[in-house]
Amino acid sequence: MARPKAKAPARRYHLSGQSVVTIAGNDFYLGPHDSPEAIARYAVLIGTYQAGGLSLPDDFELASLEDRVAALLGHATATTSLQTGQPILVRHVTANYLEMANVRYRDSHSELHRLTQVCAALDANDGDTDAKDYGPLALQRQRKRWVESKDARSGRRYSRVYCNTLTKLIVRIWKYAVSQELVDESCWLRLRSVDPLRMGQTEAPEVADVEPVDIDVVRRTAAELSPILKAMIRIQVGTGMRPSEVCRMRPCDIDRTGEVWVYRLAKHKTANQGKTKAVPLVGDVRDAVTDYLQRAPEAPCFSPRESIAWVQSNKRANRKSKVQPSQINRAKPNPKKQPGECFTSHSYRQSIQRAAKRAGVERWHPYQIRHLAATVICDALGIEAVQAMHGHSKRAMSEHYAKRSLQRSIEAAKVAPKL
Repeated sequence: MARPKAKAPARRYHLSGQSVVTIAGNDFYLGPHDSPEAIARYAVLIGTYQAGGLSLPDDFELASLEDRVAALLGHATATTSLQTGQPILVRHVTANYLEMANVRYRDSHSELHRLTQVCAALDANDGDTDAKDYGPLALQRQRKRWVESKDARSGRRYSRVYCNTLTKLIVRIWKYAVSQELVDESCWLRLRSVDPLRMGQTEAPEVADVEPVDIDVVRRTAAELSPILKAMIRIQVGTGMRPSEVCRMRPCDIDRTGEVWVYRLAKHKTANQGKTKAVPLVGDVRDAVTDYLQRAPEAPCFSPRESIAWVQSNKRANRKSKVQPSQINRAKPNPKKQPGECFTSHSYRQSIQRAAKRAGVERWHPYQIRHLAATVICDALGIEAVQAMHGHSKRAMSEHYAKRSLQRSIEAAKVAPKL
């Protein structure tokens, strides 16, 4: 199941001097523009909106969030409670954690979505419980709720793996609360005693393994895409990169000083562990990216706006009937929804799946290209080449190891499949 995109409606200035945000056609006034109160109300409201599957209850009132807003304002509520001897509640712990998470994970929409989902569930079910009394039984009750729940967007039940992931996040929240001296270490250790759900021992469904997509399916799909999206697929097929890594490519990240061009990722999955990732761009991959380097160094190589402009131009060129005067330019002057400056993994996947439908082939997603590349490289050079190409090493890389890994990945790139 694809992860839902974590959308966040914009907070705007209103003529009344307040901040306002519009969700599902309803305006929510948050207080004086850019004030701490308005920013806190916006953060809590968006967290509730995302946790509800990008929707709000029909009877929702903004006033119902005021306790969480007060807790979020500089986590003053938790700190004050600690100083005055008042009990630290679960909602204080979640507000304190979200304040940190909104900064640490600001570039990871999927992680923030999961965290806001977990905190919203804790606040709704156990928000007024003393944090030190939240123990293993409460954790297992919350996990059971997730096992019995369905995703608001897809209608599918949460998988066993996803339920375990959400449960681990609660344990992580209590670990952070220990570091902030909001609860004793024993509270966190008690939660750690809960074993994860095991395969065959729960009603939660299993997730099928991701299978590599057939290269012929990829080729037929690519024929239905714009040159920009086709180039992105060529690059991913030849490198096995993650979809987000292809979407974020910039000219300034590509080292073109040597014989082999190297894409040095500014952001990647294990960057916070001090690891580096270098992807060689050779052969067909180098040819695919060359046409998209003539732009500002820090601008994304692949622009959704340019892709949509090509599609519209192509439709006009292939039109068989004469364009009527009323149809010359029917574009809205100031559309509310405009193409972004950079593809996201969500928009990239969506474009591919729409093209697959037009091509009449099976539905597939970009991560299957990563598995395709790994399979081909493993057959040609062995598992070590896959580890070098995909950056799967589990130990910190020394300078010698990094050089060997880069050389091995160059060899792997030369035998990677081509579109």
